[in-house]
Amino acid sequence: MVSVEQLRTVGKNCKDFELDQSLYANNFSMSIANGDRSCEICRHWDVNRKICRIGVFDDVLSSLDQS
Repeated sequence: MVSVEQLRTVGKNCKDFELDQSLYANNFSMSIANGDRSCEICRHWDVNRKICRIGVFDDVLSSLDQS
């Protein structure tokens, strides 16, 4: 199971992160610009299945583990 900390860490380090504007008001974008990113608010994250729709979560997480 994916932890909240992993979702934040991957979200902050993923080059494919795109804020899902449908989830939040426009003013929320300001906090994202300040680094409060998480996979949970990325348009590629499937909330129900808890997976990345474009399949980069595991790759990003693995690359961080090796650094």
